[in-house]
Amino acid sequence: MTKQKLIIELRSFMEKEGIDIFLVSSTDEYLNEYIDLKQNSRYLLTGFSGSTGDALVTRNNVFLFVDGRYHIQADQEVDKNIVTVVKLGLSESPRTALINKINELSESGSVVGFVNTKISYFSYKLFTEYLYEVKPVFREFNFDPVLMFSGVEESEAKEPLRYIGIEISGLTPLEKIDIILNEIKKLNIDALLVTKLEEIAYILNLRGKEIPCSSSFKAKAVIKNNKCLVFTDLNNLPACIEDRYDEKFEFLDIKLFDKEFENYTDAVIGFIPGSMNLHDYRLTEKNKSVQLETSPISKMKAIKNSAELDHMKECFRKSDIVINRAICWLNQGIEKGLKISEKDFAVRVKELFFEEGAYGLSFEVLAASGKNSAIIHYTNPDPEKFIQKGDIVLLDCGAYCEGGYATDTTRTFLAKDKHTIADEETKKIYTTVLKAFLHGLNYPLTENTSGYDIDKKVRKIINKDADVSFSFPHGTGHGVGLAVHESPPRLSPAEDAKKPLEFGMCFSIEPGLYKNEWGGVRLENTVTIEKENDKLIIRSLTRSKFDENLVDYDLLNDQEIGWLKNYQDNAIG
Repeated sequence: MTKQKLIIELRSFMEKEGIDIFLVSSTDEYLNEYIDLKQNSRYLLTGFSGSTGDALVTRNNVFLFVDGRYHIQADQEVDKNIVTVVKLGLSESPRTALINKINELSESGSVVGFVNTKISYFSYKLFTEYLYEVKPVFREFNFDPVLMFSGVEESEAKEPLRYIGIEISGLTPLEKIDIILNEIKKLNIDALLVTKLEEIAYILNLRGKEIPCSSSFKAKAVIKNNKCLVFTDLNNLPACIEDRYDEKFEFLDIKLFDKEFENYTDAVIGFIPGSMNLHDYRLTEKNKSVQLETSPISKMKAIKNSAELDHMKECFRKSDIVINRAICWLNQGIEKGLKISEKDFAVRVKELFFEEGAYGLSFEVLAASGKNSAIIHYTNPDPEKFIQKGDIVLLDCGAYCEGGYATDTTRTFLAKDKHTIADEETKKIYTTVLKAFLHGLNYPLTENTSGYDIDKKVRKIINKDADVSFSFPHGTGHGVGLAVHESPPRLSPAEDAKKPLEFGMCFSIEPGLYKNEWGGVRLENTVTIEKENDKLIIRSLTRSKFDENLVDYDLLNDQEIGWLKNYQDNAIG
């Protein structure tokens, strides 16, 4: 079915149901960032393939909301005769933008429809609180009309889950659940509802492959009465499951989850409003539900133990090898005069990851050359765009190895043969980004340093030295762990980035500069926080070299040159 026909079908449904505005989400019932595009209602309706960004459909317009990473991509992918792209600034929240648009479009009594399994309770709560002036009527649906009209069926192809041993995880499931049970006691709740998939995978030391760009698996959990009830597809459990878990764990069919709450009486159920969908909240609202500011599992998961860090270091060593091999492969091909497209390069990077033992990608390989490098999340490398010597190439890639921890690294480099020299403008932009990166990597930590602080420093360097026609429209970094975008921590100008960074956390540092029709430069290492002589320091997990063909040393001071030399001397490549 064409997108235009799908929009017509949805509007016909809206008219029949008396709906004025319909929210089309980009996620699934588990609120995953990455899902199969065939199951992504927002993509099916608009053609925009980015990992985030919802749409509002009215009787005569479609509004697509995208953050700075996707401004150019959205313009290229959607039919602007049908879809209006709403481009958000760095300080604008997508939720707030949605609310403002609904506020603008609504009148008292307007009906706003949405799928209650694809919106978090937190988002719904904000809608009800901030749309009080127009007082729209909310209509919830427990099915997705876009998927229904498209006729797309969910793939049944699945693989058994795999168990991760203590040599990687550092703790057994029993040790983890005992820690979590102690934390739950401090919260004065009877049960904790866990719906964030990475947290369930973390507790159980189980990993899967059924979700695109994820090592988690579909499941929900309830921790109560000193026990963890896990609701999932029992057919996917690994062999000898009973030998790895004791009486504190019980595995149940996912179809029984909704019934679990029918027998609760006056139970105080703790939940995280941002990671639980509205449908699941409805199951618990007759009980004494308590919103928790943070999950007792999320912080525990964010602070990696020594076994996890050792494993992640090995994973990043493999990623560094892949990146080095990929760049050499491309430049050797250019030296030989071969025609290599962006798509060819992306496919080769993927092949190299699997040669190094990857179980899956942590996101689709971003391989952009020339002006396409301005598209921050360039997930569709062009098979007809051939990489030329002298082009800048932006490679952003990562994978999951055995333990299911993500890697994430970006390198911008010069596609070249032995005679290729970079122009001065490219070197200036690259060196400006490199300077900002080096100040982030070498930021003097204290116990109170936050991601907000590092972002502020990095952004200050960028703003001081960058050409004003270039922009840095995304945060400086994000947490990395069982998900490639993990929270906490976060490095950005946002309020939630003001929480202190802690020993053992892993996160990216990735400043960038971009200009439409010119291209872009981004440099990204994933790092962790270690202690050295009783001081907290940032230690890089990524060890890929930077392209010195693009460095203008006249733009670096002595300290920055020293930082760069120290890094390059210990790098791979």
